[in-house]
Amino acid sequence: MSLLLALELLLLLLALPRLSCRSTSNSTHPSLDRQADALLRWKAGLYIREIYHLDSWTKGTSPCDYWTGVTCSNAVLPRGGDRGDAALVVSNLSLVEFGLEGRLDRLHFEDLPHLVHLDFFYNNLRGPIPSSMGTLAKLQYLDLSGNYLHGFIPTSLDLPHLVHLDLSYNNLSGPIPSSIGALAKLEYLDLSSNYLNGCIPTPLGDCTTLTSIDLYYYYLLSGGIPSSIGALAELTHLDLSFNELNGSIPTSLGNLTSLYHLDLSNNWITASIGSIGNLTSLYHLDLSNNRITGSVGSIGNLTSLEFLDLSNNQINGSILTFSKLISLTTLSLKSNQLNGMLPPELGSLVLLSHMDLSRNQFSGSIPPQIGHCYSLSSLLLSDNLLTGQIPRQLGYLDNLHELDLSKNNLSSAIPTTFSVYYQLWKLNLSYNNLDGRVPFIAATLISLDHNTNLSGDSYGLTPCDTPKQDMEHQKRKHPSMVLLALFAPFSFACLSIVSITIIRQRRKDVKSTSKSKSGDIFSIWNFDGKIAFEDIISATENFDDKYCIGVGGYGSVFRVHLEDGIIFAVKLLQSVKEYNNEGTFHAEIEVLTKIRHRCIVKLYGFCSHSQYKFLVYELIERGSLSSTMHEQELAKELDWPKRVSVVVDVAQALSCLHHDCGDPIVHRDIKSSNILLDLDYKAYVLDFGMARKLKHGYSRWSTIFAGTCGYIAPELSSTMVLTEKCDVYSFGVVALEVLMGKHPGDLLLPFFCRTKVPGKVKDILDQRIAAPSTIDEEKDAILVTLVAFACLQVNPKARPTMQQVYQALTNRNRPTFIPRPLHEIRLQDLHDYCGAIKNI
Repeated sequence: MSLLLALELLLLLLALPRLSCRSTSNSTHPSLDRQADALLRWKAGLYIREIYHLDSWTKGTSPCDYWTGVTCSNAVLPRGGDRGDAALVVSNLSLVEFGLEGRLDRLHFEDLPHLVHLDFFYNNLRGPIPSSMGTLAKLQYLDLSGNYLHGFIPTSLDLPHLVHLDLSYNNLSGPIPSSIGALAKLEYLDLSSNYLNGCIPTPLGDCTTLTSIDLYYYYLLSGGIPSSIGALAELTHLDLSFNELNGSIPTSLGNLTSLYHLDLSNNWITASIGSIGNLTSLYHLDLSNNRITGSVGSIGNLTSLEFLDLSNNQINGSILTFSKLISLTTLSLKSNQLNGMLPPELGSLVLLSHMDLSRNQFSGSIPPQIGHCYSLSSLLLSDNLLTGQIPRQLGYLDNLHELDLSKNNLSSAIPTTFSVYYQLWKLNLSYNNLDGRVPFIAATLISLDHNTNLSGDSYGLTPCDTPKQDMEHQKRKHPSMVLLALFAPFSFACLSIVSITIIRQRRKDVKSTSKSKSGDIFSIWNFDGKIAFEDIISATENFDDKYCIGVGGYGSVFRVHLEDGIIFAVKLLQSVKEYNNEGTFHAEIEVLTKIRHRCIVKLYGFCSHSQYKFLVYELIERGSLSSTMHEQELAKELDWPKRVSVVVDVAQALSCLHHDCGDPIVHRDIKSSNILLDLDYKAYVLDFGMARKLKHGYSRWSTIFAGTCGYIAPELSSTMVLTEKCDVYSFGVVALEVLMGKHPGDLLLPFFCRTKVPGKVKDILDQRIAAPSTIDEEKDAILVTLVAFACLQVNPKARPTMQQVYQALTNRNRPTFIPRPLHEIRLQDLHDYCGAIKNI
């Protein structure tokens, strides 16, 4: 469904038109138009006063013929005496992400005795779970997750046929009722992300058909893990993380031979983990952030493991047996008491992408065999007792983006093979005993401080001295060498005069050629910075502040006007000695030399000089979107059609980056100050110093907290996992900023706190310009608000892609339907419905 059509449907429902249906003759039940009207109130998300008996419909008159999400089936109903009549009854209500609101306990579930499937996922329902749900004797599927339900879980939910129960992401409190053990057919149980407390009930082990249990989050469940869980022979998924569970892991868990996902992280579990070694089907094991002691030898038997996290415990011993875990992709053992040498067999873990062995007591040298783990993207060995040289084989890890060997006793020189890294973001070799010359390494963050005697021409190091043996050789000069030394200056002077003459003549020829062709001066510059360097220095008087037109996080932007009348912008990096500039410098060049798009600023060339590093762009005359909206007079010129056009331009640029560049490119710093406006108010995205490539279908660990506060996606601050959806969130902030004329600020809080969004759409619009005066302008204001809200969803999976956003903003085939004036549309209406954009 397109976004425009979805918006039309929302506003149509909010207008509450009456749906008329033909009633069945001689029916003793309420007329079908009243029944349909009641159902419509479900759809529209209003308070529900009653549910009618829905058992008198026939084919052609039931709501199943009119509404998706409502399914009817045939049933035999008693109608007096011993005889029953066949009729259509409602068996399925699936109103997912539909903006339902009101108190759930006001619904008369006893009027739907034939309900088999009930799914109200991700709505705005409140109040407690009504005890009347216990009358749904035929119910098999119940999902009330993602609402605002509170109170206790009723003990009356004795539903003998229930297979699926999901009450997660609510505000439920109190203990988990012991009556849950009576759900004899239950297979799926999710009570996570609530405020439940007390112990995990022992009768849970009576639900022998359970395959999945989720009870994670909020540190409220306490006591030990009941041994009765070991009787759940069909269990494949168990997540009890982020609670206050204590004691040991029951030995009975070793009976769960079908278990493939076990997460007991962030608890107070103290005993050893010997029983885990029997779970040979496990592929995900997370026991991090507990107080587990002892060795981990038994885990070496879990040859199916793909994810293993034992970090932040008190585990000791060696990890030799881990070399058998040939399926591992993630291995994290940081912050333990592990010791001994790193086994060379670690090189056999060829599928490993993340290895974190930091903050332990490993000794000896780094095995060069680790260089065979070609899938590694993150290798962290810091804060150990490692000695010896850094193996040159580590330079062959082509996919590495983070390497941390800091706080060890490593010695000798940095391998020259490190020069071949092309995806490295972070390199930390600090606090070692390294010496010698540092090769060029293209990384965003490089830390080399607190070493013995490193030298080099970059990274803020001292220049390399002439080798001692060369000095001694110079002292033992041969007489012929002395004669040659006297003749050399004369030869050099002659060669210099000839060279200067040739260079001046060629420069004159180049300038005359460029003028005669009346073309772009940089068409013959060839992106090496050699021809225009002196011209740029001269035009800016050695980058005098009076030519500066902007200052950013990584440098200043200067306006350059050459003698030929050509004008462009130059971004001068702050200092060539700062370690972070090299990475951002090359990142921006790599992105902009491969992209040519109308909505992305054009790079003409770059210069890497011993004194200066700068990038040369086309000059966008009006400056940044941020400065335009900050100035009251300039903001008045930015009317509603222009503002919508700016939002569309930015969406088009991001859609190109994410979907049209082979591997997706994530900008990571989308904000109003990184969007430029030309004289026609066309928008251009710039500043790609923090941009990163992703492989299709993959995310990346973000090793630095890149971006600008107020625009950063919430998941990036908590998980540091980078995806295209991080840019989508930032775009949502910018879209609201364009509508409001200022940063949305507190308007973002309801997305985090799941509270009501106060006010109406008209309340947030920039008051410095006239309100939207035409139907088209009103449609656009509502559309941009809805798109922005969809992009601001806390769950990244709920956000649309930038391709979907751009298509929604540009698709004008179906005009937006507005059944009432703009000033009556509530922000909450759009907030409740914005999740539907992901279906466009």
